[in-house]
Amino acid sequence: MKHFFIKLLAVICTIVLIISSNLSAFASENKTQNVEQLPTSMLNFDTDTTAKFKFELSEVSDNAQLSKGVNIETIKKGLQIAVNSKNEMNSVVSQALTDPYEPNNNSDSAKSISYNQYILANIDTVGDEDWYKIYLNASSDPNQIVAFLLKDIPAGCDYDLYVFDPNFNYAASQNSGNSDERIYIQVQTTGTWYVVVVPYSGYDDNANYKLFVGDAWQNGTTGWRSTNMTFNFTSSNVGTILPYQIFDLSNDTSIPDTAVVQYIQIDSTGVGSWSGQHKYIYSPQTRVRYETYPGLDYVLNIPENTLSVKQQWGISTGIEHLFTPTAKWTPNIYFAYKYIIQ
Repeated sequence: MKHFFIKLLAVICTIVLIISSNLSAFASENKTQNVEQLPTSMLNFDTDTTAKFKFELSEVSDNAQLSKGVNIETIKKGLQIAVNSKNEMNSVVSQALTDPYEPNNNSDSAKSISYNQYILANIDTVGDEDWYKIYLNASSDPNQIVAFLLKDIPAGCDYDLYVFDPNFNYAASQNSGNSDERIYIQVQTTGTWYVVVVPYSGYDDNANYKLFVGDAWQNGTTGWRSTNMTFNFTSSNVGTILPYQIFDLSNDTSIPDTAVVQYIQIDSTGVGSWSGQHKYIYSPQTRVRYETYPGLDYVLNIPENTLSVKQQWGISTGIEHLFTPTAKWTPNIYFAYKYIIQ
């Protein structure tokens, strides 16, 4: 029995050495792909046009930049409530469209809102300010960004968005017209934050705006998709990398422009029998080839939160063994991503 196990161990070691030898032929390939193997359109691809969404964190300070010449002290008057103004706000102005958050014209009457939920409300008079409050925790994690979004501003109106921290330092978004207002903040101070919607010009008491406070980074996927590609395996191309084909997501409107790759999977769908398959995907953004290990669907060594999903991807493959006269690989692909909510 002892001799049997010794012989078995020797056989296993021999198999491992053979496999390692075969794998090394692929593993030693240069990750910066040989340009002769890439389609011409990828060689001419301008990496500067790759969707690289960059968002700026808003400054929260006692003198944050304002673009419209609005006096911040005018907005801050909502923090200083006189007795008579409190009494006035106890009577709700009749509105064409009911606003469940009124009265909320200052910090004392600010209405609590929930994290990661949209609310609908409206501006009902020319001097109306809508104040909201929400408790936020400070975080040192650069991926923990809070988005403050004001969307669906009525046509013909120009509303602006202001955010005050617990010390009443502030940040502002003051886009022109009814363009969406966006503020992204890495929260530095734990406590009650105030969010204020202010009409710069015009109002519509019969049309709601939409307000959101929540996680700036959201998760999404493309789901499994057919690449509509066919790679043919024959005895003559075993052990080689086949010519690249392009999987183009650069203009896919179903994917957010801000989407960055978390991970990629490529399956082994096809006809025929083979083994030891390496699958390759090339990014013109980084000019680097990434690959799967034989037997795995997951693409390895994808840089975290770096690669834009919306680009042209080059896909190729190579196999170590072919067990049928010919075979073909018709890959499906899956992108998991995160994106900045807008």
